[in-house]
Order: sequence, then structure tokens, then C-alpha cells
Amino acid sequence: MKKILTFIGILSFVVLFAQTAANLTEFKENIAEQKAEAKSKLKAYRYDGSKITYFNFKTYKQVKEVEIYLFNETDYRFSFNGKSLPNDITVAIYDKDKSAEDRVLLKEFTNIIGDNIVVESSELNDSYLVQKNEKVRLKRVYVDYIIPETAGAQNKEPTMKERGAVVLVMGYKN
Repeated sequence: MKKILTFIGILSFVVLFAQTAANLTEFKENIAEQKAEAKSKLKAYRYDGSKITYFNFKTYKQVKEVEIYLFNETDYRFSFNGKSLPNDITVAIYDKDKSAEDRVLLKEFTNIIGDNIVVESSELNDSYLVQKNEKVRLKRVYVDYIIPETAGAQNKEPTMKERGAVVLVMGYKN
């Protein structure tokens, strides 16, 4: 009887592990498709790179920050793909990192879940000009992913419904 219970326990663990591995594989394959989709939104811009930000929804609010350099006087386009989000998040773009007290909010949007959002550096520069009244081009921007608390998330291994990712693809105008 003890051997049967041990065998059932091991078998359950193996099945659960295999199912989790299959879900993660599918999740990563979806990310690759979403990256290609976001890349197609660049159109007249040349692909420059991508940044995929993974996170787990928790019982508390989180902020993940990504720094993006803007070189010379080149115009950039950013495509955010939120199709790997089980819950909505807020995306905020600033001129300085989160430790700066005097940073300027350049653009903020929600409802990214299941969608592609496109932002251009010219919009961000215009917003900066209006708010700071300085005719200076941005040399870098900081993208904050504000991940709200989720009541269902516990201090256990996250399920696929508690995992999320945002695919950011960047391109520059030639």
C-alpha cells in the first residue's frame, strides 16, 4: 500500500511538471509570435531591437522599469504588445528613472491587454517640450510597467494566469 501511494505521488508530480513545462513552452512560443507582430507595426522604421519583460502578478503592486536610449536626432517608434497579459497593467514613459524626484511623465496608457500600442519619440519630445518648455530632444526614456496587485496571487508557485509579459519592439527612422 505504501509503495502504491508513493508511486501515485511521484506520478502526480511528473504529470504536473510535464504540464507546467508544456504551458511554459507554449507561453514562450506565443512571445515569439507577438514579437513578430509588434515588429510588423514598425512599418517605415527599421527594426533596432526588442525587450521582453516577464513578471508574476503578486498580492502587492510592482513597478518594472526599462531604459531606452535615443541616439542623435533620430526618430524612433516603439511597439508594445500586451497579448501575454492575463490582467491589464499601466505603461508610463518618463524622461528620468524612478529614483528622480523631478521626472516628467511623457505618456501613459492602459488597456494594453490583448493589444498592440505604438508610440513615437516625436510624441514624447513634443510632450517634453510642452511640460518643460525647453527645446531639448530626449536622449533616453524610461518605460515603467506598473503591475497592480492581484487578489488571486498567493505566495506559492505562480500559475500561468498569474504570469505575464510585455513585448517591446523598437525601430528607428532611416
